[in-house]
Amino acid sequence: MALSKELQLGKAAEHLVCFDLIRRGYNAFLADQGLPFDILIEKGGRLKRIQVRSTKQKNTYGKSKNIYRFGTRKGKGTITRVREAEVDYYAFVAMDIMRIAYIPISKMLAKTGKVKQTIDLREKHYDKYKEI
Repeated sequence: MALSKELQLGKAAEHLVCFDLIRRGYNAFLADQGLPFDILIEKGGRLKRIQVRSTKQKNTYGKSKNIYRFGTRKGKGTITRVREAEVDYYAFVAMDIMRIAYIPISKMLAKTGKVKQTIDLREKHYDKYKEI
């Protein structure tokens, strides 16, 4: 059974994030399918849940040029948002440059208190968000 390129890209990003976290000294584990998070880590004696999002390359969206855009909804084409209680961090992976931005869910909330639907990052943001 052949998997879609998009699904393969997502799986590769999850493995890349897990590798990065293990390399940094965390106990990191890929989560089972169907959960609202992709990776679990142990940090300071507590479990933290990480949702991974990936993109192949930067793109232009209207006036926003050369950005990496990530959706935060659960699954492709759904309107279901991830809730703050389900995830501790997002890991945004730019596959073309193999870089990961780790953003706490608390920094991803819109004025409404809900998780933002999309996040746009530039290459320089990957230096800002490299720590968990």
